[in-house]
Amino acid sequence: MRGLCLFLAAGVVAGQDAPRAVEKSLALLQSSGPPFVDKSGCISCHHQSIAAMAVAVARQRGLKVSDSIARQQLKFTAAVFSPHRTNLLQGINTVPEAPMVSSYALLGMAAEGYPADAVTDAMVLDLARKQRGDGSWRNNDRRVPLGYSDFSATALSLEALRLYSIPGRRQEFDERVAHARRWLLAANPGSTEEQAFRLLGLGWSKAPPADVRKAVVQLAVGQRGDGGWAQLASLTSDAYATGQALVALYQGGAMPASDAVYARGVRYLLGAQLPDGSWHVRSRAMGFQPYFESGFPHGQDQWISAAATSWAAMALALTLPGR
Repeated sequence: MRGLCLFLAAGVVAGQDAPRAVEKSLALLQSSGPPFVDKSGCISCHHQSIAAMAVAVARQRGLKVSDSIARQQLKFTAAVFSPHRTNLLQGINTVPEAPMVSSYALLGMAAEGYPADAVTDAMVLDLARKQRGDGSWRNNDRRVPLGYSDFSATALSLEALRLYSIPGRRQEFDERVAHARRWLLAANPGSTEEQAFRLLGLGWSKAPPADVRKAVVQLAVGQRGDGGWAQLASLTSDAYATGQALVALYQGGAMPASDAVYARGVRYLLGAQLPDGSWHVRSRAMGFQPYFESGFPHGQDQWISAAATSWAAMALALTLPGR
């Protein structure tokens, strides 16, 4: 009874605070997306693709988002890949870190309802070509935590192939997804990033329920006493790991947002959000491009903090009933 009361109390807190928390965070994320494009001349996973996924979840929950900015960012994402179409078809690597960038972009495009076309066909054909013999995709980025893990690359790539499967090659793509699922089932994840994406990949690829449940338990036991998750065992809880873990538990493991584990994570996120709507997470990655301001706070930590804010906003939005 005591556990039930705690979980119901958490649900009330989430019901009262989650909509405002999500809308504040997405307003900040969306306002910083166009300046990032203007100053970098390109898109990113942290400012465009993951943000598009968060915006789509919030929209489905009836929350306020800027549809005009979402359309603008979707249009630019497609425009960035369009000139690479011929090279993608020929296997010429003019898209940097293609498995991660392309797959995240395709998930963001799908979240916004972008229809399959010649550009998405080229992107998924390139991804299919990059699948390794063991069924996995290699992440060539190596920037932690967003772009270093083969678990992330594999889960995102198999989902991109599922979302934008080419009708004439559906059987091949189904076999590729199954091959990736076998790799995920056999592989041993370490960090929260790897555990979360392993669970997402198993859920997306329709792995046996017993295997999904084991992955849920493996991820859930990493929850800290404060309700959050840490990127590594040696670090403290943060919004990146916590938001990502909760989304994986919900979308990959079918854990309801009313579950006590999820409710504790929600309390952590609501307590850690800053007044401007963001969550601050310290960067662990080596810089690779000149620094510039995008309008998102936290200086040198803004890229990972933007990604963290998207994951956290998604996790909170999932506590609300869908339309």
